[in-house]
Amino acid sequence: MPRAPSRPEDGALPASVVDIQVELIAHATEDLDKVLEAARAIFPPEVRDKVKFKMKSYKGHHGNPITFLRARVRDRDLAKAILAYIGSRLDEASREELGRGLGRRLSGGSLFIRLDKQWASLGQLRLCASDPIWIKVRFSSSKLADIIQACREAGLIP
Repeated sequence: MPRAPSRPEDGALPASVVDIQVELIAHATEDLDKVLEAARAIFPPEVRDKVKFKMKSYKGHHGNPITFLRARVRDRDLAKAILAYIGSRLDEASREELGRGLGRRLSGGSLFIRLDKQWASLGQLRLCASDPIWIKVRFSSSKLADIIQACREAGLIP
């Protein structure tokens, strides 16, 4: 008789992805099309044109134009596929860093990731701290153990 898949000891299912929000800034010195291309590089190729970014223009501190871009994916299956794609493209050092500091990147059942915009434009995903692509992944649970399991299943952490 086949064995049932293993579950956490309390019988609960791991957290599932509820939605993903992506935000980034295009500075006056950047080509907006290339910034959009970098943002779309975090999505699986077959859905890149399906995810729509809203854009809003602002003036920076010195009067320089800034474009703020935001996309939200509320389809749970698509959000899960995007998270798995990010996990498959994230470099090993970033995966390990994310695993070590996962608790510091969580708040209220949401995981906050900053990806390097420049590396994304080259098709590679790496964590960074400055001028990032901000990603907020909202989970169905706020329990750390559930989110760790979901992140492992998505390939985000070792």
